[in-house]
Amino acid sequence: MTTFSTPPADAGAVAVQELCRAAEAHREFGDRYGTLHPKVWQELEDSALPRAALPKQFGGLEWSVPQLLEAVREVSVADPATGWVAAINGPAGAFLSRLSPSVAGDFTDRHLVIGGSSVPVGTAVRHGTRVRLRGRWPLVTGAPSMTLAALAAPATGPDGVPGTRWWLVPPSALVIEKDWDALGLRGSASYTLGCDTVVPSGHSVDLTAPTNIDAPMFRYPLYGLLAGCIAEVARATADRALAAFANLAVTTRTRYGAGPLAEQPVAQAAYARAHGRVQAAAALLDSATTLAWSSAQVGEVPTEQVALLRSACCQMVDTAQEVCRDLFEAGGSAAIHRRNGLEGCWRDTVVIARHALVAARGRQLVGAHHLTSTAAKDL
Repeated sequence: MTTFSTPPADAGAVAVQELCRAAEAHREFGDRYGTLHPKVWQELEDSALPRAALPKQFGGLEWSVPQLLEAVREVSVADPATGWVAAINGPAGAFLSRLSPSVAGDFTDRHLVIGGSSVPVGTAVRHGTRVRLRGRWPLVTGAPSMTLAALAAPATGPDGVPGTRWWLVPPSALVIEKDWDALGLRGSASYTLGCDTVVPSGHSVDLTAPTNIDAPMFRYPLYGLLAGCIAEVARATADRALAAFANLAVTTRTRYGAGPLAEQPVAQAAYARAHGRVQAAAALLDSATTLAWSSAQVGEVPTEQVALLRSACCQMVDTAQEVCRDLFEAGGSAAIHRRNGLEGCWRDTVVIARHALVAARGRQLVGAHHLTSTAAKDL
């Protein structure tokens, strides 16, 4: 299986380590209160992750894609909810590579932490050189830490074809509705945002348009990067479930004096099957990522590689959800206790698998490419 290089031991990488320590120490806080501990929010903002994919001209770091994915996975091992926020904030900096150069200076002086919603539920009505943006956007992960929100609304392109644009809005123009009370990833604070404001018409991006910055990070398929970060959270959660089951199997004795669960053939077979499936899905994800990143370093990523990448991301998430469910079932009555960790892994992967990038839409885009040779803009 391909292994990615670890981010360099600079101040940014050290800050990610600090984030991991805080996330692990305060994991229970997020599950209990539906938002991350204040210390975790602060470490997240101070870490390299919000700037990892941000263009250098905006004060970003332009990490390599493998470095970013490795960091998201590392944080997710410490706490999936914090990893989920990192998976959203980390790649979002790449949005600004599609910002018009004429307005780039409006965003260079900010300590940017970008989040938002891809659900095009708002309205954007032009008034001269400005746009009135109104609506309510659900499931905005990491809303408390954002310094810039990217909110989607329907728009008509220059060619007259309907599409979607993401409008960049400062937090002062937003109303946060603290309505996040989900089954899993509870600490991610994926709140609803309300907005009724006027923004300059240039403060928007089309995520399916070509990038304005020619660099490997921005030649890499954007939707593949977003889906890849989500897949890394799922991967880390599946690994945690395997570790939790192994510990549970050693410490749990079955009924009627049959010995520990680890000695039972059914449990052994369940673990082996789960372990093999996770390793296979991870190998495909690593291979597809490495192939696409290699292409991005020298030029455009071929559509076939983009489709493989999206397929691998969906496969990783599907596998993680199914493995966590199967291990939870194999753990019997001992698995229902929160202290054993299995039920939390299962809950988190149920929520991860609902994200549009790795759910039905993601798979449909790949299938359409293979069956009809049609490559959608958001592949």
